[in-house]
Formats: sequence, C-alpha cells, structure tokens
Amino acid sequence: MAGIRSRLLVAGVLLLMLGGGTAMAQKLNEDSLKAVIQSANSDTARVDAMQTLANYELKNQQDSVGLERLNAAIQLAEKVKYAAGVLQGQLLLGNYQRSKSNWAESIERFNGVIAGAEKLSNDSLKNRFQMMAFNNLGGIYNINGDFSSSLENRLRAMEIVEKIVPVNYNNRALIYLNIASDYRQLQIPVKAIDYLNKTRIYFDSISNRLKMEYYYEYHLNYLAADSLARAKQMLDQMGAGVKNYDWSAFQQKDYSMMHAKLSADYYADVEKLYPAALGYAQDAINLAKELKLKNELADGYYRAGRIAYLQEDIPAAIRQLHVSYDSAAASNLKNIMRKSASLLAEAYAKKGDYAKAYQFEREARQISGLIYDQEKTREINFLESKYQHQKKETEIAFLQLDNLSKQFSLAKRNKQLWIGGLVGAALVFILGLLYFVNRQKRIIAEKDRALQFEQINMLERQQQVVSLQSMVNGQEMERSRIAKDLHDGLGGLFSTVKMHFSALQHENEMLRENQLFSKSYELVDTAAQEVRRIAHNMMPDVLIKLGLLQAVQEFCNSISASRQLQVTMLDYGMEQRLNASTEVMLYRIIQELLNNIIKHARATEAIIQFNKLGDRLTVTVEDNGAGFDLEPSDGGVHAGLSSVKSRVNYLNGQLSIDSEKGIGTTILMEFLLNEKEAVA
Repeated sequence: MAGIRSRLLVAGVLLLMLGGGTAMAQKLNEDSLKAVIQSANSDTARVDAMQTLANYELKNQQDSVGLERLNAAIQLAEKVKYAAGVLQGQLLLGNYQRSKSNWAESIERFNGVIAGAEKLSNDSLKNRFQMMAFNNLGGIYNINGDFSSSLENRLRAMEIVEKIVPVNYNNRALIYLNIASDYRQLQIPVKAIDYLNKTRIYFDSISNRLKMEYYYEYHLNYLAADSLARAKQMLDQMGAGVKNYDWSAFQQKDYSMMHAKLSADYYADVEKLYPAALGYAQDAINLAKELKLKNELADGYYRAGRIAYLQEDIPAAIRQLHVSYDSAAASNLKNIMRKSASLLAEAYAKKGDYAKAYQFEREARQISGLIYDQEKTREINFLESKYQHQKKETEIAFLQLDNLSKQFSLAKRNKQLWIGGLVGAALVFILGLLYFVNRQKRIIAEKDRALQFEQINMLERQQQVVSLQSMVNGQEMERSRIAKDLHDGLGGLFSTVKMHFSALQHENEMLRENQLFSKSYELVDTAAQEVRRIAHNMMPDVLIKLGLLQAVQEFCNSISASRQLQVTMLDYGMEQRLNASTEVMLYRIIQELLNNIIKHARATEAIIQFNKLGDRLTVTVEDNGAGFDLEPSDGGVHAGLSSVKSRVNYLNGQLSIDSEKGIGTTILMEFLLNEKEAVA
C-alpha cells in the first residue's frame, strides 16, 4: 500500500502544480505529512510527503524552511534512484525560482525536467512531466510579455497531452485555456475562440475551477471583439457558477471576488450603470478583507474610486482613492499607488484644488519612474536568462565542432598509414568479399525460411480469427433463436395457460376462494415473466430497435433497481449508432462484466463510459469492489474474463485491466472502428 499511496501523492502534486497551486492557498494538514516523513516504510513515500510539505511552505512564504526540505527530498530521491521524485523536485524548484523572477534558473530547471523525463521507462509519467515543464515554460514567457514564445511552449504541451490515454479532461482543458489566453494577448481572437471551443467539448467533465477560468477567458475575448451581449452572458454564467458549484469556503470567496471585479468593470465601462458597478466594487472590497488579500483590497478601493469619478461624485472618488493609495503604500504596491495618485490628481483638478492635483501628479510621475526602472531591470534579467540559455547551446555546438576538428586531424595523420596498408587490405578485401557473398546467400536462404514460417503463422492466426468469428456468430444466432423460441413458443404457451386459468375462474367463482388454484395461477404468471426476462436478456428488443446506449442504460437501470449495486453510464461522441454486429458484441461484453461485478466484486458502485473520438472508441468499466490478482495461480485467464477477451479480440480491440485489492478494478477497452461501422 505504501507504493500505491506514493503514486497517488505524486499524481496529486503534479496536478497541483499544473493547475497553478490554488489548492495550496487552503490549510494543509502539516502534522499528518510530518508523521508520514518520520514513519513511512517507503523512501518514495517519504520523498513525496517531504516535497508536498515543502511546496506548501514555499507557497506560504516560509522560504528557508521550504527550500531546505525540498533539497533534502531531492537528495533522498537521487540516493534511492527515485527518478520521478527527482523530476518532481526540479519542477517545484523551477516554480519557486519563477515566483522570485529568477528566470535563468527557472528555465534551466524546466529544460532539465524535459531532458530527464526522456529517460523514464514509464511513458505516462514521461508525458506528464514534459507536458507540465512545457506549460510552465510558457508561463515564464507569458509573465514577461513574450506571448509568442509562451504560445510555442504551450502548443508543445498540447501535442503531448493529446497523446495521453485515458484522457485527463482537466489537463487538456487547462492547456487549451492557456493557449486561448496567449492568442487573446497576441490579439488573435479568432484562434483564442477556437481553443475555447475545444475546451467546450470537455466542459461537463472538467473541474469547477477550470469552468470559471473558461468563463473568464470567454468574457474577455468577447469584450475584445465588441460582442457585448455574449460577454454579459459569460459574466452571468460565472455568477451562476459561484452560486451553484461545490466550493470550499476559500474558493467560494475567491471566485465571488473575481466575479465582482469583472462585473464592476463591465457595468462601469460598458453599461454605464454606475450604482450597480459601485455595488460590485464594494462586494470585491468586502471579500478581499475576508480573504486578507492586501493587493486585492487596494485594487478594490481604486476600482470604487474610479467608478465614483466616472459618476462625477468627486468627493466620494477622492475618499476611495486616498484609501487605495494608503493601502497600496503600506504594502509597497507601486502600480496601484501610481494609478491611484494619477486619478487623484485628476479628481483634485476637477474639484479646483490645483495644489493637491499638482502634488499627486508629481507623485504619480515619480512612481512611474520607479516602476519603469524595475520593469527594465526585470526585462534585462529575462533577456539575460534567454541569452545564457542560448549561450550554453552555442558552447555545446562549438565543443562538438572542436571535437570534429580533432577527429579530422587524427584522420589526416593516419592517412599515410592507410595508403601503406591499402595493397594488403585489397587482398584481404577480395577474400572477405568472397566470404561475404557466400554468407549473404546463407542469410537470404534463412530469411526465405523465416518468411515462409511467418506466412504459415499468419494463415494459422487468420484461421483462428475465422474460427472465433464463426463461434461468436454462431453463439449470437443461437441466442437469437432460443430467445425467439422462448418468447414466441414457451411465452405464448404460458399466455394460453393463463387465459385458460382466467376462463376457469370466471366460469367457476368458487375457484377464486381456492388457495391451490390462486397459487397455481401466480406461479404460471411468474413463470411467464421469467421466460420474458430470459428472452430479453438473451436478445433485448431495445438493442435492435434503439441501439447500444439505450440497451446498456436499461440494463444498468435494472441492476440499480436492486439497490445492491448503483451503475452509472456516461457517453461522449456517441451521437450515431454503430454497426449492428458491433453493438451486439459490445452489449455482451458489458453484460458479462457487470455480471462478474455482481457475482465477485462486492462493489457498491460501478461506472460505464463510452468515449468515441473520430474512428477510435474507448470503453471503460470501473468498480469500487474488492479487486483481484491479475494473474491466477494456474497462470491462465480468469474464467469470468475469458469470454470478454474473446469478444474484444473478435472486434480487433485491445483489453487492459488494472485491479488493486481493496480499491477496485478498471477495465479499459480500445477499438479502432472502420468508417463503415457508423450507421444513421
């Protein structure tokens, strides 16, 4: 179990970093993590716990403690050869350096993760580490206003995330939203909307946090494109999300504040409804106070002052802007100080107090000079980091060139020796050529024999496929015949017997009081229903008439009605029906798997998911049951899964099973459909 916890903890930290660290703003159970660090049986579990705690400490400005713990975790991971732990630590260090504007160090860390991930044998981990590193590199360039480089890295992250199976909708949506943001800031709204539309495909499956980011990006893109009605619609959707989504207390206030800020700007700048805008600005101020976010509080007062200024309520504007300026000065928030001072100058000028107007105009210019110097320093640091990175690549290229030059010099010195030995080599060559020709003949003969053997094996496999198809088709034909005989023959016979019993009951009213007669009538009715149920299970009418999804949903409903197992079905991209034989085969597979869960798994919940993208169909069946050993003691295949494997092979599909005792089982099936598979 220590290994399982370790893998889950790695996945949690990876998603946390990719998602931007929002969860870290909430309280972490530090004591629990420290207990794991002290008592864990597994070094990998200890590394994961140390890195999770270190990341939390760094996020909460405990730099010295967090860095010391993180470096110790990386050293332990290197000592026990825990490659994923080393890469995870490098990602955390890269994020920390990025937060401190140490661009060169951060870029070096992320590039190291990309290179190091290539050595991982686990393709899934390799893809995820590289995806995250490219995404985080894009974040560095985005912060520094290099939106083209940001877009380049995020497109590489997208190329990786779209190859990962099974699909993680949150990861895909996050990359698409980041790309949309880059295109918006590059002022290419058409492409931004394209990637937002890509996110829409997964909308129902992504986290509530990403849904809010989706509304946020759409709102800003619609404003940029002057689609004001649609921008308002996205703003309303965000408001509904704040009210209806399941949030933690922190997230509820955080996203309420985001919605209030956007609403205040929209009603002030677009609708010109200043009282409504002022109300939203005040809501944002109150939430910033509750969350103790000094920068948001100062910005909220500035927003309220600007709205009052637009409303021409100059005294109120001056009051709010003074509070904003003082709050920003206390926290050294120079940009908000500059904005507040500049607008205070205009407000005092309108009031006629030109001395105060001059005072704040001069203050705004001085702060602008400081900000300009800081931004220039920041820009120089960033360009320096890019230069250092390119310089290292250039040095490597020169080293390679120097090595080639040395090799050329060595070759030149040996040229005379080669000429001297050329005559002797010619004789050896002739002898070698004869040997080579003879050896090639033998190799060709061996290849011919191997090719013949492979052709024989191929014919045998084709024969096995034909036999399997004949067997499965024969089974389905026999099921259909038996179902029809049961329904039309035995079912009709039972119906006739029921009619006779009913007629006897009407002719002789005394029989109604006869318990033996009543019991016999009930048994005949029960038998008739059982015959219909068996016939329906062998070949349900709804499968033929309405298709696979309706048949599976009806089967799930019948199981869930027993209240012993709750079965849920989800589908994506299944708007069109499949080929009839394919639907029958998939129904049999689902039927067999659910029967196995009922008989053996002791599960309370199961989920069936159909996911069709283009000509690729993925079917997943999961349960929270007892799990089982993937390899039976006799080395064969579990009896309950043999028929499933045969039917998957019949459809030329791939079957994979992941089961952990006490956790549950996940069965993943992938099928490549022909274009002729789909029917209207």
